[in-house]
Amino acid sequence: KGVDLVAVVDSDEERRTAAATAFECQPFSSFSQLPQIDAAVVAVPTALHAEVGRALMERGVHCLVEKPLALDRAQAQILIDAADSANVVLQVGHIERFNPAVRQLEICLEGEQVLVANARRMSGVSARVGDIDVVMDLMVHDLDVILYLMGNQVEDTIAVGIDGAHGFDHVTALVSFEGGSMASLTASRITQNQIRKLEVTTKEDFYSVDYSNQELLIFRQGRVDNDGMAEGRYVLDVDTRRVFVRRTEPLVSELEHFMDVIRGDCENEVDGRQGLNALNLVWDIQEKLGRSTTTP
Repeated sequence: KGVDLVAVVDSDEERRTAAATAFECQPFSSFSQLPQIDAAVVAVPTALHAEVGRALMERGVHCLVEKPLALDRAQAQILIDAADSANVVLQVGHIERFNPAVRQLEICLEGEQVLVANARRMSGVSARVGDIDVVMDLMVHDLDVILYLMGNQVEDTIAVGIDGAHGFDHVTALVSFEGGSMASLTASRITQNQIRKLEVTTKEDFYSVDYSNQELLIFRQGRVDNDGMAEGRYVLDVDTRRVFVRRTEPLVSELEHFMDVIRGDCENEVDGRQGLNALNLVWDIQEKLGRSTTTP
């Protein structure tokens, strides 16, 4: 709302022509050909994020850069510094932040301490993998969400994985935080079933988020029936609640947030520094695995 799509840039002539026709805008083969614009979505290969993003921000263009923010720390810092110098918005495309089930979980967790988080993001082989491992490709989504929900500093990480043609294809990581909280994460692209789930344990409740179906369940311990305890038997009542989640398209919500930040209507929830925080944890996990496809 209140936004005009004026241009699309793609080095492939067929793709840019098709996109320009579909969205009734101008096609360009290079970002350097763009007219003066207010904002841009940078969805190029990660290795080009710093080059394209910095050039646009130096022109005063607000940028939504797809995740991951960059391939290494130096490139990430280039983008952060460029945004600061030009006083423009740099938002990172961690789309699960805008999943309505995650938004509702955030509300439910207000005032509660997260003790344990467990994330699983698993799928089959994809043709779009490229030359990055599953930590940078998939697990980074959940690392960002968990860092956001935990709010504490990372103390240590442990990781194991199964190697593949493009780095590790299946990784399980254990992350410990200050204050005693912990998170376990599994990401895979060799699993013949798609799973996108996040589970959170607090002192009182257990929360289960289904990213794909945008569902949130709360399990709360109920009454303990002591009858039969002498024989080693008891009944534990568990109260299960399905939280109403108004389903929305996370990509649309992400873009709307980007526009709201530019207009000054709200704070940037996923800025460059948060994108770098997620990457720092990615690199730490890759280091524990013993081989990294990126160079911090």
